[in-house]
Amino acid sequence: MKTERIISYLKRHKLEIIKILSENNWRHFRDYFFIREKYLSNDLDDKFKRVFCSFYIMNGPMGMNDMQKAEFFKLLSLRETDLVKVLKSLNKIPGYRNSRKIFLSFGTKLLHTVDEKLPIYDRNIAYVLELPAQAPVGTLEEKMKNRIDIYDELKKKFITLLANNKMRIYLKDIKQELQRKSELDKFQWQDKNVSDTKLLDSLLWALYSCLK
Repeated sequence: MKTERIISYLKRHKLEIIKILSENNWRHFRDYFFIREKYLSNDLDDKFKRVFCSFYIMNGPMGMNDMQKAEFFKLLSLRETDLVKVLKSLNKIPGYRNSRKIFLSFGTKLLHTVDEKLPIYDRNIAYVLELPAQAPVGTLEEKMKNRIDIYDELKKKFITLLANNKMRIYLKDIKQELQRKSELDKFQWQDKNVSDTKLLDSLLWALYSCLK
């Protein structure tokens, strides 16, 4: 989807997007702020891990088992930002039904936690930005290259969107509206913990529900 069209959709669905991002007592940003604060304090305790796994939907058959989670949080504590290394490390550990998955989405969430300027990949974002599909077959190296190519495309699209003047004006405007609503709801907005990348990520993630 081209930049101008994305901006048009974001403007058209602004009120719906704000509603989605503030529902359930601002859970989206409440949990994200908690994760940011704990990570920046280097306090990756059990509560941090529980909130992280719940927020990013890492539990259940489509997520990770305990061994994979242990490796994930080890890589997170080491501040690993090499996506290939992250994906290969997690792929080595058998998951549910002894499967070995390439966790592109979770891997990018790890990278974003370490560096908030890096975007997150998930199906909502992939749909809105019309990213290439994840190849289901092929050798490990072929599938790994496919995932890295997808993430490179995601980063390029985020760079293009964030460099667009109309988008920057929109981001400033909607951030102010989110702040005003948070005051009305008595929710403590943490502007320092919302990078432009994260704000755009949240908007595109919520836009998916509006478009579907």
